This record gives sequence, structure tokens and C-alpha cells, in this order.
Amino acid sequence: MDNNSVGNKLLYVAKKSAWAHRARMILSIIVAVLFAITGVAFISDPEGAGLAVAAFLIAAVAVLVIVLTVVEASRCEIRVYEKSIVTKKGLLNVRETRSVMTPIVGVSVEQSFNGKIFNYGNLVIDKVGKGWDIDSRYIKKPYEFKKFLDSLMENTDMDKVTMIMGN
Repeated sequence: MDNNSVGNKLLYVAKKSAWAHRARMILSIIVAVLFAITGVAFISDPEGAGLAVAAFLIAAVAVLVIVLTVVEASRCEIRVYEKSIVTKKGLLNVRETRSVMTPIVGVSVEQSFNGKIFNYGNLVIDKVGKGWDIDSRYIKKPYEFKKFLDSLMENTDMDKVTMIMGN
């Protein structure tokens, strides 16, 4: 079924944060800066030209790691439609998961110290039926996504939820 068909319009898009991979990002930034400085130091020495080239190559690889981490994170998203939820992730090996939208009965945010600094976190979502099968780790602006899901809960007919749960 096409996501753009009538009755299944896009309601919200949540993206993943590149800073969730902060260790890789910080290490790559440090390596890039250190080896770029080393390359600059050796570039004026004729005997150190080979070392300068090697240092610049290592710095370039570190910059490439940073770029690929950011691009990969930007490719990961959760799209909430009226009738379904679609998760896409991956840069070269793209995976897409689609789930039927069922009533949500609870949402909470788990956010580490680094998550507070870089504004990302994990959502814990309780829904009717089988557990939440959407990867909601490392979401950018988790409280904004929670607010959206809270609005969906407010619009849920709790009598219907109770009937589905069998209480």
C-alpha cells in the first residue's frame, strides 16, 4: 500500500542523531585535527614530505568517517502515518520496516547526560498488543516526538483500547 494513498497521510517524521555515535565522532575529530597539524608541521621539511602526505591521508580518512556517520544518521528515520509506522535505516544496506498503527497507552523518554547536551534520547513506548517493534533509540529531539505521541494518545478512544486488551 502506498504511503501517500488516501487515509494514510504522513503525520510526523523523527530522525536519528549522529551524536549517538559520539565516541566515533569525537575520536575522528581528534584524529583529524592531530594528523592535520602533524602534516602541516612536516610539509616544510623536504625529508618529512612522505610523513606529511601520510598524516594528511589519515586526517582525510578521519574526516570521511565523520561525514559517513552524519550521512548514515540522516538516513535513519521513523515516519508516522495515520495507519502505519515506517522505519528506514542504513546507508548502503537500506532496511525498511512497516508496522500497523495501534493505540499507544504510554510514552516515556530515557535520556543520558550526553543526550541532554546533544538533544537525543530513547523513547519507551507502550502500545496495545505486541510490544513496540520500532527502533526508537537515539532520536533527535525526543521530547518533541514524545509530545506528538502524547497527542495521539489523547485522541485514542480508551473504550476501544480496553476492549482490545480484554479488560
